[in-house]
Amino acid sequence: MDSARRRVLVTALLALAGAMIGVPGVGHAYLRRWKRSLLWLTVTLGAGILLLSYYVPDPSTLDPFDFDAIPMEVRLTIFVITAVSVFDATLLAYLDGRSTAGIGDDEPSEDGTRSCPHCGKPTDADLDFCTWCTEPLTNTDGVDDTSTETDQPK
Repeated sequence: MDSARRRVLVTALLALAGAMIGVPGVGHAYLRRWKRSLLWLTVTLGAGILLLSYYVPDPSTLDPFDFDAIPMEVRLTIFVITAVSVFDATLLAYLDGRSTAGIGDDEPSEDGTRSCPHCGKPTDADLDFCTWCTEPLTNTDGVDDTSTETDQPK
């Protein structure tokens, strides 16, 4: 199993484990998408609080350990939000793995960028280094792109 598929699998398993204990966004945290992770946690908690305050007349009498005391509308909504969070984390891991599969593409694209051979992110083809990882850009034969015809001695 290659690392991209392993990352998708680990993300899906962590997202499911987090969803099972009631903490959505764990898969996003594994992917280091901190804002997205906090967003899913906030959306889930906010929806739960709003729906409980709407469907339960006196929330202070609600036993948090009695699962049957929580109305079905609230449980179903929280389940759907959490399932979409798991799907979103898995999809992000899949798309990240797919985008890094082409690492090292030295040919500039039509918009004037090319993929860095070190980190895989798009960078300006006119520069001698990657704007993301600051590594020097090299050709496919390993020769540094930084030397030009004017730099070479005659």
